[in-house]
Amino acid sequence: MPTTIPALQAKFGETEYYLTTMRVGEFVRSVRMPTDVPGWEDLTIEERYQRNINITRIRKGVAPYFATDKYRFSGALVLAVINHENMVFEPLTKFGGRSNVPALYQTASEDMGFLILHGGEILVPLDGQHRTKAFKFAIDGVDDNNRPIQGMKSNPNLSNDQVSVILVRFEPTLSRRIFNKINRYAKPTVRGDNLITDDDDAMAVMTRSLIGENRVISARMVRIASNTLNKKAPEFTTLSTFYDATIAIVEGLGLEGKGPLSSMEENQRELVKEDVKPIWETLLSGIDLWRKALEDTSEGGDFSRTEIRDETLLGKPIGQLSLVRAFMLMRERCEGVPLEELCVRLNAVDWDVGNEMWHGVLMNPNGRVMSGKNTVNRATQFIAHLGGASLSDEEIEALLEQIHGEDWESHELPAPVA
Repeated sequence: MPTTIPALQAKFGETEYYLTTMRVGEFVRSVRMPTDVPGWEDLTIEERYQRNINITRIRKGVAPYFATDKYRFSGALVLAVINHENMVFEPLTKFGGRSNVPALYQTASEDMGFLILHGGEILVPLDGQHRTKAFKFAIDGVDDNNRPIQGMKSNPNLSNDQVSVILVRFEPTLSRRIFNKINRYAKPTVRGDNLITDDDDAMAVMTRSLIGENRVISARMVRIASNTLNKKAPEFTTLSTFYDATIAIVEGLGLEGKGPLSSMEENQRELVKEDVKPIWETLLSGIDLWRKALEDTSEGGDFSRTEIRDETLLGKPIGQLSLVRAFMLMRERCEGVPLEELCVRLNAVDWDVGNEMWHGVLMNPNGRVMSGKNTVNRATQFIAHLGGASLSDEEIEALLEQIHGEDWESHELPAPVA
């Protein structure tokens, strides 16, 4: 059965396309996933240009967003039209002729009109596979296997929302090229950018609220544009590191029991922040190298920060995260020891990057800083041990094996500073 929809006709390079809107419900009913198109299995690897669907990402993030956020929004979805031979665009000027259109509107009206779909067309997403599935999951409240989506109620009203759609006539080589270019040049945002804009992650919101003038740390001291700090970076730490360290404090205080870390309500978040803030203030003022790095947060103090980063592990993000986690472990295992005393102990540790005791912990023998979750976990226990936290025999053996490998039995951990 023919369908007539208002549309704009346009051309970009050699690609002609049509821009229109569709109700989400109609969109879900009309669009077919590439794997459901007849002949898909017969295509070559090169012709199968679509990505695999990440169902976990849809269930945990995209579908709940469309189902629950009243400020939800989606950019235009790009669809290839298979069997487009009978698809016709008729401009407004066809109805009554160009001469009957006021001169001011004649050029524009040639690109405005109606797109007629005769019913045999197949619409396939070139950009928007995940959103297509997410729309359906959000409306139905279940996935393709009829499994309820945890923490999300169905939202039938989403069917009435309107989404922008770009229609392109299907041609295998052109369609694959459009898909590849869209996704190749869609540069993923770095984690810091995500954290600075994420209003759904309560921990991200709380972390941001700790940064700024008259707060825990000056905004100038936190790098957002990158997850790392180069030698000349004037900042003290990165947003990603500060976020992970804040989570470590929350978990170390046992505050995650007040609600899921990712979805705390505002009142819960404020209560948690009141407990987290004193820990950060103790660390940033009680760790000598950190206090020195933050004494002057203007350009005048930039050299001091770069010097500390160059010479010590506490100027490097991975060293900073490891110390915060170690501090929380010390707080747990050094019962009755004041937090200020824990800082005194950590100040007695030799943080120099040239100290060989850090080889296999945070530094490679060639002088390069190690990275990754395993490094942070290893360094956390190593630093906590140096600070006087008691480790079990099993923990010590596992730590030595991680640092020294098969030869671990011939080594011992350095003596604690306290």
